[in-house]
Amino acid sequence: MLLDEFSKHPSDISKSAIEFLNELNFTEKTKNIYRTVILLFIDMLCSDPSSTMEGENGEYLLATHWRDYDSGVIFNFIDWWLPRKWIGSDTILLRAPTVMRRWINWCYKKGYISKRKQKGFLSALPKNKIKQIKRLQEAAQKLYLLHTPNPVIWKTDKVVPIDIMREPDDWDEGYMKILYFNGNSAYLENEEGIKVGPVMLTKELVD
Repeated sequence: MLLDEFSKHPSDISKSAIEFLNELNFTEKTKNIYRTVILLFIDMLCSDPSSTMEGENGEYLLATHWRDYDSGVIFNFIDWWLPRKWIGSDTILLRAPTVMRRWINWCYKKGYISKRKQKGFLSALPKNKIKQIKRLQEAAQKLYLLHTPNPVIWKTDKVVPIDIMREPDDWDEGYMKILYFNGNSAYLENEEGIKVGPVMLTKELVD
């Protein structure tokens, strides 16, 4: 991904992204992680038509600025949009909070955002995100082994075949995605977007 992807947007968010990425003194592999996370963040902002303008080539460009957003945009990106849109390596999900935290702090130091904005954005970033994601992955793997006759064929990240009985003779079956844990229970979502939970897990799954 080239920095040209950022420079086409008439937004101080894109401008700050270019300057921030140019100052990174990391390996190329780490730089690619940072570029990917920030580009995905801008892609999310562009998915809102009210935040864009049409460019000369008919493409939609980000026209909003840092001042137009509150902490909710960071929470939405990390906890909602990114896990549902990103289908590549888990490294992006694991590193995204760190990338955003460093970018936000850099933006404050360079005057792109106020101290109040900085605190609000940082407060929306989750703590121990890596631990949470790894816990989800471990639980998903164990659910595969428990409920999939042939896990080699059907194995996919965070998706498990499972049967759930809500009422007598009322069953849900198919593939379900783990949304989050609450103690020894999990909340799931099926392929139609219907959320199910809480579903009690065994001790083996939650330890």
